[in-house]
Amino acid sequence: MEHQSETTQKDSVQDTRLTANVGVHVLSTVPGSGPFGERIQDAHFYTLRPHPQEMELAAAPETMPATRTDIDVGPGVLAFMIDGVLTRSEADVLVAVTEAIGYSKFAPAIQTPPGMRQNKSCHWFANGQTAEAFLEPMFARFRHLLPAEIDGTALHPHLSHRFAHYKYDEGEVFNRHTDGCWPGQSISKTGDGIEEWPGVESKLSMLLYLSDEEDGVQGGKTRLFPFGKGSPVDVSPRKGSALFFRHGFGQDSVLHMGTQVVGTKPKYVLRLNVLYESSRA
Repeated sequence: MEHQSETTQKDSVQDTRLTANVGVHVLSTVPGSGPFGERIQDAHFYTLRPHPQEMELAAAPETMPATRTDIDVGPGVLAFMIDGVLTRSEADVLVAVTEAIGYSKFAPAIQTPPGMRQNKSCHWFANGQTAEAFLEPMFARFRHLLPAEIDGTALHPHLSHRFAHYKYDEGEVFNRHTDGCWPGQSISKTGDGIEEWPGVESKLSMLLYLSDEEDGVQGGKTRLFPFGKGSPVDVSPRKGSALFFRHGFGQDSVLHMGTQVVGTKPKYVLRLNVLYESSRA
């Protein structure tokens, strides 16, 4: 127990240093929505300048190769888990970054029905250096485990630069829904706005878990509802692992929810978008 206490204290000091070193800047101000349908005109997308050195990712540890486990929610429906996306300490850095930015009940450029999204959000965009030093090497760890094609369109070689983080405190939940699709996005060349990538669109949600039971999280499972008969499949958060499933407005978009967090330790999760060539291109 004494060793665990020293480790926790050391991690806390490291997180404090990271928080102090993170330069948070408002990238764009847009309308946003709250948990009960509240609307505001000044929700924010953020960016980090300079790039936090703590977010430098090396090659994947040889002791932790990424592995994929498929999840059965119906014939031909894509849903799977990939372990080994991040180490626990790498996940902790992302959490520290979001806490430095700050969470809000208002999500920018998103509108959900009243009562559906009962959590807090933090949305930001990676600058070019962060994309190169963090997103690209992370994607390289598991890209080979993704479908090379979906609906006859090829996997795009880059993840969208938009980070959509969600924090669930005690009693918070994300009721059943399907995820919408998004274009690829990044910071504009002028550095003061957001631009969309032509010819690509997201076809898979990637929910990257940044805390789990070892951190004291209770509840907060992702519940996948089956196509046809069968019972829902509950996926427990595993820190550093990611859940993938089809999204959009097709018949194979996976209906899901984030079940209620019942303990006092928050659940942290990051949604990223996996891009494919657009069938409308």
